[in-house]
Amino acid sequence: MKRKLLFCIILLIGLTKANAQVKLRIEPGILLGTDSDNLGLLFNIEPKIKSSENTIIGLRFGLSVNSQKFNFNDTARFFIDNKNDNAVISFTPTFDYYFTENFNRPYIGLGLGYYIMSTIDVSDLSITSEIQQGNINNQLGFLLRGGLELGNTRFGLEYNLIPSSDIEIPSDEIIGTVNNSYFGLSIGFTIAGRRNLEE
Repeated sequence: MKRKLLFCIILLIGLTKANAQVKLRIEPGILLGTDSDNLGLLFNIEPKIKSSENTIIGLRFGLSVNSQKFNFNDTARFFIDNKNDNAVISFTPTFDYYFTENFNRPYIGLGLGYYIMSTIDVSDLSITSEIQQGNINNQLGFLLRGGLELGNTRFGLEYNLIPSSDIEIPSDEIIGTVNNSYFGLSIGFTIAGRRNLEE
């Protein structure tokens, strides 16, 4: 997963340098309403290009940590350690509409993308000290977002609607499900291509 993250960041930076009309935005943020004992975080990086005076299209690469909610069929037998972070990587084409062309620009946006789920470590109490790998199917998901952009800084809310997935262990047994959808609050910064996209 770390190699995929590094590759995508290098690719996006390269695309930005290759095309001066592309605007590159980074968006760190927090997740709201998670089940994890740890802090839920998100990080998006997104090259964008202006398609009209009020619309922008982009390709968002997103990472969320501790966003998943787990449900096991047999909680007396299977569990995961909530201290072990789970992660979701997403690749989402996006479309944003801005209501004004002023310095203060409220916007709404949407996207349809592919969400890659990390594996999890599942403890099986029926076998002493046995930890198995729980596989979770990747999914197509829908992104809905909105907020306010002040110059090159953006404050946003986003909801990623992702279908639930089964948790499968190596024996091909389905032991539960995962709610993959998540809601986040972010602040975005333009780090490249500012002048060209604002003209």
